[in-house]
Amino acid sequence: MPTVSISSSAYRFESELARLSPRQRREHGVFYTPWEVAKAIVRQVDRRLKFDFNLRLGLADQLTWKSAFLDGVTLPDGVDPDDLVVRILEPSAGSGVFLVAALSQMYLNLSKDHLANGGNENSFQKCWQAFAEEDLPHRLHAIELLSDAIPPARETIGQFFAATGLSQDASKFVRIHCGNALDPKVHSKLGPPATVVLGNPPYAAASSNNGAWIKQLLRGTVDGKKRFRNYFEVTGQPLNERKLWLHDDYVKFLRISQWHLERSGLGVIGLVTNHGFLDNVTFRGLRYQLADQFDRIDILDLNGNSKKRGATSRLSRDESVFDIGQGVAIAVLSQSPKPMRKAIHFGELWGPRAGKLARLTDSNWEELTNQELSPSSPHYFFVPRQLATSKEYQQGISITELIPQSTSTIVTARDSIVIDTDRERLMKRIEEFCDSRISDDQLRAKFFPRPRSGKYLPGDTRGWKLPKAREMLRRDCEWKKKIARCAYRPFDSRWIYWSPEMIDWPRGEVMQAMQEAGALALIVRRQMPPERACNFFLATNELTVDGILRSDNRGNETLLPVTIKGQENLCRERLPSHLADSEVHAIFAYLYALFHASEYRTHFAESLRLDYPRVFFPEAKQTFDLFAKLGDTLLKTHLRSSPQHDLPVAGPLPPVASGHPKWKDDLVWIDRKTPLTEVRESEWLFHIGSHQVLRKWLKDRRHTTLTTDEVRSYLGIVDAIRETRVIVGKIDDAIKKLGGLHRALSIARVDSPT
Repeated sequence: MPTVSISSSAYRFESELARLSPRQRREHGVFYTPWEVAKAIVRQVDRRLKFDFNLRLGLADQLTWKSAFLDGVTLPDGVDPDDLVVRILEPSAGSGVFLVAALSQMYLNLSKDHLANGGNENSFQKCWQAFAEEDLPHRLHAIELLSDAIPPARETIGQFFAATGLSQDASKFVRIHCGNALDPKVHSKLGPPATVVLGNPPYAAASSNNGAWIKQLLRGTVDGKKRFRNYFEVTGQPLNERKLWLHDDYVKFLRISQWHLERSGLGVIGLVTNHGFLDNVTFRGLRYQLADQFDRIDILDLNGNSKKRGATSRLSRDESVFDIGQGVAIAVLSQSPKPMRKAIHFGELWGPRAGKLARLTDSNWEELTNQELSPSSPHYFFVPRQLATSKEYQQGISITELIPQSTSTIVTARDSIVIDTDRERLMKRIEEFCDSRISDDQLRAKFFPRPRSGKYLPGDTRGWKLPKAREMLRRDCEWKKKIARCAYRPFDSRWIYWSPEMIDWPRGEVMQAMQEAGALALIVRRQMPPERACNFFLATNELTVDGILRSDNRGNETLLPVTIKGQENLCRERLPSHLADSEVHAIFAYLYALFHASEYRTHFAESLRLDYPRVFFPEAKQTFDLFAKLGDTLLKTHLRSSPQHDLPVAGPLPPVASGHPKWKDDLVWIDRKTPLTEVRESEWLFHIGSHQVLRKWLKDRRHTTLTTDEVRSYLGIVDAIRETRVIVGKIDDAIKKLGGLHRALSIARVDSPT
């Protein structure tokens, strides 16, 4: 039997697209699949057909729906009893790698069977020719959105057929339909639903595939009728999420794949996708629906997420098997026609790309996915979890239940225009937008030199247009009153023009509470990054901007005010009886101490990285009072105005230089010759969220000369960090003296299963 592989020419289309139109490549998520990945998925799908379905020839099996093995199975709508059971769909054909991998597996299965039954290579060649001509047009279909990708894919398929003794023209027997796999029209051309779906769906978080049909299918509805599974529900109950990240193309392709098997009633899916769906909390509806439908699920997490730097401390590097920064996973899902014990298996690979591809080639699949999972409510994770700690964590009260009114932080979408460290500079900038003597084109050239998208003029977005914003600004005679202080980054207060004319998401009524007298709020973050310490907590008494704890596009922070319009923002029904009369400020101070306790952050780290923080109250009132007192001190430390200091350097300072600040010899340097102040290494490395506070503050002021007030502010931050470390030490000591976290906070221990 000839050895089949994929030549580099198979990836010519992706390479050309990357060179000539990188934007189109990103928009459509076109990243080629390594041959080793496609082969591994196809092999496992073939094994599932053989072992779970008793289909001897796997992907090449010629059993029809009238076969006895399907006794008791309802014939799907639109299926003829004489139709083949194994109908294969590749919904994103690309370079044809999965198609060739499937053809290669079929060729192997048929040749082995033919030779085992007394045939020879010559007689097999005739059988193979007949299979290609008569069987493949009914068995193997693909969809490809980009018409320019289809000829190279056909060439790759033709090369495979030539290697097996057929004409390259045999590629015509593989049906490749040009169209959008997320559009129902193309599926109507395929005939009966597929029982096998293979492929590498596109990676596009900012999906442009927002058609009504696929959006309805995600919610289980087709043609106005609720007939299928709903990714927005768990056990029939809505997710009740403020934000859901189910808009990525790969989720929609997974839904299309599942839809085919929902209609056929059986089959196998084999995909390599973004691995975010495995443990993202907002994907729990998706995971529940998969676990509920499929009898066997195999997950092989290939990791490779460039943003998870700390997750691979055991390794020098962890690479993606694709040329992307996003981690990926292989998912093989099997729905058997006969009852069988449900099972979910998990495994993962770390390290360099070459090592991962070698493992996929050389290792047995069962060895790679040898950990059995038991996903459970409420999240149904498809990754291993510490169940004991999770159950302990569930004893607590979610912060969003205790403090019911909350809001996301402000997203301006144009920080450089509406936020500044200098009030006068900000006012001057807004005045330019108000000035009718300055044209729109002049403003675009000055403030928006690089357009975000080819769809809009520079500066414009779908929801914001420069001419309209300027018109509304000119009508506002009191626009200067909308300039206010804002918490921009930890201990970095700036000025903001807070108005819906210039800000995409000002956050309205709840955020308005931060302009009331005595304003105070907690800032927390849902789903803290797995590679970092669980230090995503802060207090604020100002309008608060997205990114204060972490600057990224993976959700934003949640702000929970103490009071709104003079009314306390607290659900007292959730308080234990002995704390029912506690002042609202004392409750918040207690929470601040709890969230800064080192043992709380480390013991519940896994849970804190998945959902909102939970609150535990001690049974002893004196313990509560102790923590509330320490928390109050910590709040004052974090919210006070900067103290006055003598300047550490005589005379004017030079600007903060490129590549600075730097820390060396217990000094912070703003250029190669100028130290700013003395700081210990532990203080220099102090983080709040993802921000290294002392470095971040100065980094944001590179190429500017610090004013006297700014230097004093920086020294005040150094003092605040020092005092924070002392107060946290007192909180930790108190917990130790009380017998540890569980005793101090009355948390019932749950033993880990053996």
